[in-house]
Amino acid sequence: MSKGYFFHHSVNVATIAGVIGLAKGYSSQQLLDLGVGALLFDIDMTQIPSALWAKKGPLSPEERRIISHHTEFGFELLKKQNNISPSSAYCALQHHERFDGSGYPHKAAGKYIHEFARIIAIADVFDALTSPRDHRQQHSPHEAAEYLCAAGNTLFDYELIKTFLKYVAIYPLGTNIVLNTGYRGVVSNIFPEYPLRPVVRILQNPNGETLKSPFEIDLRKEVNVTIVEAF
Repeated sequence: MSKGYFFHHSVNVATIAGVIGLAKGYSSQQLLDLGVGALLFDIDMTQIPSALWAKKGPLSPEERRIISHHTEFGFELLKKQNNISPSSAYCALQHHERFDGSGYPHKAAGKYIHEFARIIAIADVFDALTSPRDHRQQHSPHEAAEYLCAAGNTLFDYELIKTFLKYVAIYPLGTNIVLNTGYRGVVSNIFPEYPLRPVVRILQNPNGETLKSPFEIDLRKEVNVTIVEAF
């Protein structure tokens, strides 16, 4: 990863966090504190040797120990700044904590993780999954959304995930999709409450033949039918 990646990643995380903050009705001061925290949440990486965070192979136990403490470095740095709120500083400290207590550095869980940090954890992972990386393939937005939902209330706050997905079009109208049944079509209707279960207008059968009479499937009702590809 390059320093340029961290810059663009932080901007993307701040944008996503802002969407969630607006959806929750945060005040202007809360939005400012969240935005500052989101822009600076990874500032602790400046305290880690570049050879370590740029390493492509497996980390040694000692390297993992250093990485696990990088959030504390950032927190200590930010809390010394008079113009940065404690809420913003907690974004650096807790963005790797997980809802079930399996994260680091203090294994905080649930509501013991500051809400700003819970928001940034979601934004951080979503952007990381949908961005190109040297060590793995880039995932589509719907794959990242599926991952977050599957990890709801274990790794991430599920209520915040639902709030985020209401305001992000995972399957915009007109998206071409392939179903697990082999049928192909386009998204013809979406629902904020069910962002991963749109209405699909089926245009081709599993053999790739164009249907003379296209029909629609409401994935909210067809629980055994899933989208396996979107483009």
